[in-house]
Amino acid sequence: MQKFLDYLFKEWFRQVGEALLLAFLVTTFLFTTVGVVGSSMNPTLLNGERVFVPKYETWLVRFGLMQWRRGEVAIVKPPEGTPNAVAQFPVLGFQFRAFFIKRIIGLPGDEVSLREGVVYVNGQPINEIHITASLTPYPDSYPVVCYQNERLTALVTQQQVRFTPDTLPEYLKPTLEMLTPPSPEDLAKSRSGEHCFTGSLKLKPGYYFVMGDNRTFGGSEDSRTFGPVPASAIAGRANAVWWPLNRIRGLDIPEGFKGL
Repeated sequence: MQKFLDYLFKEWFRQVGEALLLAFLVTTFLFTTVGVVGSSMNPTLLNGERVFVPKYETWLVRFGLMQWRRGEVAIVKPPEGTPNAVAQFPVLGFQFRAFFIKRIIGLPGDEVSLREGVVYVNGQPINEIHITASLTPYPDSYPVVCYQNERLTALVTQQQVRFTPDTLPEYLKPTLEMLTPPSPEDLAKSRSGEHCFTGSLKLKPGYYFVMGDNRTFGGSEDSRTFGPVPASAIAGRANAVWWPLNRIRGLDIPEGFKGL
């Protein structure tokens, strides 16, 4: 019996354990791949494609040796409670909070807003020809805020979902802290009744604003829905598509982001 147990350990358990440990180390510290599910990154990424993610970059960022850049495609864990962020594991059936694939739009310290479908970073509109060449963005504006008698009465998120300060979900509370103060003109209008307008967000240290490339109505659930995400929510950068083989390509930063 002892010989049989020794055989199992040496020939099976140890080898399988070593293989699992090696796989864990590789996917944690070197690289991994992620599958694209859905259409939120159309036209850049298509459903069913797989992207290559250098995990060592994540550790370099965490140790302060490099930074994520505007325009990069990021693997993001949305905040807990985000609508449609819970997925179901095939066959086994248990639920888990899925990762999203989005583009980094704003960095810590940036001022971000969306006006009639055009994204502004630090007051400068982004030329997103990589999107507009293939689709017409929905004329969405974000963040829309409402004031009455100089007090905030509502935050209107993506697809016109309205939250009062009392009904704001936990995952959106950091967004309130990043709203830029209203202008004297907007405050004056609020004295005559509720006044709603498009404001902007000043990203706190350690927070990023992310969006999908599919800017059609309902095309992407992103920071317009769940707010800016902390650096800890970014699991890595997708730098290339490696599957299917006939669509292998790099994921470079679009030209419109390079001058910001």
